[in-house]
Amino acid sequence: MRRSSLGLLLFLGSLSACGGAGDDLGGMLAVDSDEYGAWTMSPTTCVSGEHRQFFGVDLTERGDVGSGVRLVDDPVDGYSLAMNIPDHDLALVVTAASECEVFDVFLERGNVRVNNIWAVQGHAVVECRAPGLEIVADLQFSGCT
Repeated sequence: MRRSSLGLLLFLGSLSACGGAGDDLGGMLAVDSDEYGAWTMSPTTCVSGEHRQFFGVDLTERGDVGSGVRLVDDPVDGYSLAMNIPDHDLALVVTAASECEVFDVFLERGNVRVNNIWAVQGHAVVECRAPGLEIVADLQFSGCT
């Protein structure tokens, strides 16, 4: 009995070390647009942008195919937050140059690598208001592989 318990603990410990325990996600994005309507999104899945050759993450909500969020740290243009517009083939993109009241986006490589993909962690706190458009985001994520 003792041996099987130790084996189970070692197995669970190795899953945690490899990122198998899952992503750590929290927060919400809310958009209210006169042109495209209002929607909210609470991410349940995050994927490292390294799969698509960019430094950042894609955040999605399980079961929702229309309202994904992409956070990117571009070496030339800096941080950006892109939000898919549900039911449209369009996205809203916000950068530090967008003159938002709050634009606090941070991404960093974690210390875990799974299948040659580094985990990404960070946060995005954004508040943008313009005539006919309001974007509020408070997102935290880690372990995104």
